[in-house]
Amino acid sequence: MKSEPGSSSDFSYHRFHRRRKLLKFAGLILVIAGLFTIIDLMSEEPIPLTGSRAVFVGSVLMIFGFVALYHGYKLPLEEALDLVHKRGRGITESELVHDMRVDRVTARRIIDGLIRKGFLRPATEQTGQTEEVFEPVR
Repeated sequence: MKSEPGSSSDFSYHRFHRRRKLLKFAGLILVIAGLFTIIDLMSEEPIPLTGSRAVFVGSVLMIFGFVALYHGYKLPLEEALDLVHKRGRGITESELVHDMRVDRVTARRIIDGLIRKGFLRPATEQTGQTEEVFEPVR
């Protein structure tokens, strides 16, 4: 059974999780390098960066590291919203867990975030399903 273009199978959870893992790792390395640059300033044999240049370079490295860490740890609301719009219908928590390969707690936080931002709302009619369906706001 082939998937149609634009279906939820276009979402690559491998690439999604690899990118988040890379952002977390790069952010950690940049923060450590920035701290090393600033701390090494005080040693007897510092690296060629001394004085205000060392503080500036260390601060910039730490800022880029914190930005990368933020993007690695923030909730993937944009990706979830793309997934909902590609489906063209409502989504449940289980479908989000299955398609994005996240745990239930994270899926619930993603749905709550999308509801808070006004992109999703609870479905008006529940057909006796065991799970609550959330539909996109049009």
